[in-house]
Amino acid sequence: MRQPVFQETSTTAVVEFVRIRKPLSSPSPKSDDFGYAVAFRQLYAGFLLLCLVGCGGAGAVDRPTAGVQESAASERQRADSEPTAHFPLTLTDGLGRSVIVQQPPKRIVSIAPKNTEMLFAIGAGENVVGVTSFCNFPPEAQDREKVGGFAASSLSIEKIVGLRPDLVVTAAEFQRPVIDELDRLGVTVFALAAESFDGLCGEMDLLGRITGRQTEAGRVIDGMQSRFERVRAATAAIPASERVSVFCEISDEPFLAAGPRSFIGEMIEACGGTNIMHDARAAYPHINPEVLLERSPAVILIPSEEGRPPAHAGVRVLPGWNELPAVKKGRIYYVDRDLVSRCGPRMVEAMELIARLFYPDRFDQAAGDGSHLDNAESRDTKP
Repeated sequence: MRQPVFQETSTTAVVEFVRIRKPLSSPSPKSDDFGYAVAFRQLYAGFLLLCLVGCGGAGAVDRPTAGVQESAASERQRADSEPTAHFPLTLTDGLGRSVIVQQPPKRIVSIAPKNTEMLFAIGAGENVVGVTSFCNFPPEAQDREKVGGFAASSLSIEKIVGLRPDLVVTAAEFQRPVIDELDRLGVTVFALAAESFDGLCGEMDLLGRITGRQTEAGRVIDGMQSRFERVRAATAAIPASERVSVFCEISDEPFLAAGPRSFIGEMIEACGGTNIMHDARAAYPHINPEVLLERSPAVILIPSEEGRPPAHAGVRVLPGWNELPAVKKGRIYYVDRDLVSRCGPRMVEAMELIARLFYPDRFDQAAGDGSHLDNAESRDTKP
C-alpha cells in the first residue's frame, strides 16, 4: 500500500535546528556524537527523557482560564498608548500563561537562540547573564554563561537557578518540562512561540515592555516591517503563472517540509514563491518523499550549517532526483540554518536573501551581501 503524501502533526512545530546529545547532560557542540534534529512542539511519547534538577527562585504565574489570553497585536496596540510600561506587568505568554513581571529584570536567562537575538536587538543584552550553547548571534552572546543546549533534556535547572535570574525567556511547548520545573521553583518564566512575522513583532514588543525598552523595541519593529513590506511589494506584481515553485526541506530523517502555516512558509510566499506544500495543514508536515518528485519544484531550499552542503546524501539519493527542474537548472540553495530557522529579528534578512535567490533580476546587491548563501549550481548534485 502506498504511503500518504504527507502526514499532519497536531500542533505547530518549532524550527530551531539543534544538535541533541544522547546523554542527558549539557551538550558540547563540537563532540562527535551529535546529530542534527528538528525540535517539535508536539513530540512522540518517549522521544525525550527529561533530567531536571534545581533549587529556589522567585516569580509569579497564574494559569489562564478561557478568555484570558491577549493576542500579540492587542498587546502592541495597548503599548502604543502607554509610552512607559507600569510595573508590575501582567502579560500572557506563548503558552497562554498569565505571567506577572514585578519590575524590569536585571538578570535574564535566555534558553532559545531566537530569544537571545531579540533581547540583544532591543538593547537588553547587557542584562542577559545566561544562554544556551546554540546562542551564537550576536557574537557577544557567546560570552555569557552557558546553561545547556536547546532540548529540555540538555538544560541544567541548577545552572539556570544558580544565575539568580529575574526572568527566564524560553521557547514554548518543546521546553515545557523546564518551564514547569522553574515555575514550581518560583522562577519567573516567559515563553515565546511566534510562528509568523506579525507574531514575531508582537513578541518583540512584549520583550520591550518587560525590559523597559519599548522605544528601542519600537524602532526595531519599524525597521523590520519596512524591510518586510519592501520585499513583499517587489514580488506582489509577479503573476501566479510566473512564480517559482519552492520546496524547503526541514529534515530528511524524518522527512519534513516547511508548510504554509510556518514562518518559513510565510517567507516563501512573501518572497514571491509558491510553496509546493501549500495544501498541508501542519506547519511542518512529515511527507512521503514521492511528493517532491511528483510536484517537481523549480527551487529547493535546504537549511544547513553555515550554508554548506551536508556531507550525507539525504534526499539526493531519491530515484528521479536528477530529473527535478531544480536539479537540472542548478537551483538548489543551501542556506544558513541559523538565519532561516529562527523566527527572530533576522527573519527579514533571510527574506531579502531568499527573494534574491528566487528572482535575482528583481533584487540588486543592496538586498543583501549573499554571505549566507551557497548556490549549488556549480556543485555536483548527482547522488
